[in-house]
Amino acid sequence: MDKIVRTLKSKSLFPMYEPLEISGEEKGMENQSGLRAKIALACYFALVGGILMASLVVGFVLFGMGIDYLDLPFSFALIATPINETIILGITLLFARYKGASLKELGLKKASFKILAIVSVLAVFLFLLGLSISVGEENFFGPDPTGELVAELMMPRDSFQLITLIVLSLVLVGPCEELAFRGFVQKGFENSFGKMKGLLIASVLFGLLHGLNTLYAIVPAFAAGLVLGYVWQKTGGNTTASALMHGINNSISFAIAYFLTV
Repeated sequence: MDKIVRTLKSKSLFPMYEPLEISGEEKGMENQSGLRAKIALACYFALVGGILMASLVVGFVLFGMGIDYLDLPFSFALIATPINETIILGITLLFARYKGASLKELGLKKASFKILAIVSVLAVFLFLLGLSISVGEENFFGPDPTGELVAELMMPRDSFQLITLIVLSLVLVGPCEELAFRGFVQKGFENSFGKMKGLLIASVLFGLLHGLNTLYAIVPAFAAGLVLGYVWQKTGGNTTASALMHGINNSISFAIAYFLTV
């Protein structure tokens, strides 16, 4: 039980069905984007650099104020999440503007109730997939000290913090990361190498980014990237749909981890 709780807390950063209907307008937009692999990779490295820089700044600020982040009375995620997601969104929008790509072209558009219902159910599958991989890693490689530290930092201390983190997952983490990784990065690689290779490359990069927290997060995040990217493809590049799925997945992780420890 303790192993599952640690896994849920430290990995909370990240099926097959018939293709859903795609409108004629959406079909016409396919392969018209100016996004390509080079600009997608440049955006990715900018995201990594921005997140690392933000982490250093936050660390220096806390150190300068004499605050030990290990002794914070609230989840460190309440600080890190808004900062990181704002950076992710800002960098993505800058690159999109540079390439003249609209938010709609990046997939930020309406999704039908049917699609939203399907991805909400699939979010449970995504959570179980990530949990299974994470538990398997700890059984095979042993405990993850870094993951335990991250879990302790990110864990909500009370129900109000839990609700806040769930809201942040739904309105910030899901939309910002999906706009960046599916709407921009994956789209760019798909335009250059095709859907299959584009999906694989974007998923690898998604996993590596989560490795900044703990190396044990790379494989679960890679698997999550594959599922999210596949759903994104099957919904006609609808980032709204994959964002909801992503946000629900993270929310489930926070909620179960919290209730298993209260």
